[in-house]
Amino acid sequence: MSEIGYEVLAVRYGTLPSRKSELYYRYESYKDADGAAALDYYFWVLRGGGATILVDTGFDPAAAERRGRTCLVAPLDALAEVGIMPAGVSTIVVTHLHYDHTGNLHAFPDAHLVVPARELEFWTGDFATRPQFAPHAEPADVAYVERAAQEGRVRLTQGTEEILDGVQVVTVGGHSPGQQVIVVESAAGPVVLTSDAVHLYEELELDRPFAVMHDLEQMYAAYDLVHDLERSRGAVVVPGHDPEVFLRHGGDGSNGNRVAVRIA
Repeated sequence: MSEIGYEVLAVRYGTLPSRKSELYYRYESYKDADGAAALDYYFWVLRGGGATILVDTGFDPAAAERRGRTCLVAPLDALAEVGIMPAGVSTIVVTHLHYDHTGNLHAFPDAHLVVPARELEFWTGDFATRPQFAPHAEPADVAYVERAAQEGRVRLTQGTEEILDGVQVVTVGGHSPGQQVIVVESAAGPVVLTSDAVHLYEELELDRPFAVMHDLEQMYAAYDLVHDLERSRGAVVVPGHDPEVFLRHGGDGSNGNRVAVRIA
């Protein structure tokens, strides 16, 4: 058990109206009526032991505009609203290399990056340019991570690793080849930041895979892992894109919590 009890914040910076039939893989197979749905966009902050750690860095606002996403607040401005400047961030855990998780890495030139080895291998390999994969990543972001690795600023992870006291990463795949989830020890108990291993509460609760995937079997296995962490360790599970995350943890749009909510 870690002696550090991290504060965990979810920072919301964007949104996308959608439909259930667009968000879930083969939604018609469930024989349910279609309906309105939405994705919110988050990154996460861990503070403890004198360190400030980011989990992902959000999308670049220009990339978001090009892709039709609504940027509620620029991620770097959102970070400033919770009292954090880029120079104060020591470590960035990159859960995977999709564009909405890597868009502002260049603003943290001194931070060390924690990246799944399989993820970097895939996105710098031959299949990354295939049309079913390529739209999900920004080549400039991938190139930045590759350069950072050459500079010695990247820790490549695989399997289950404790990267810092009280912070564990687990590579699960599924949504993206090297998708990883983060298990954080907070003062209130374990918190599982699923990132895009689980986009929505309903996805996990109803066992309904998300539409964007690399490997269906691994996606299901990730759900099983998250369920096990929830049951065996009493962990708080935080999906990566559910608007309910903000609401369940006290967000109401007021000045006090317009951008971020405290998970633990």
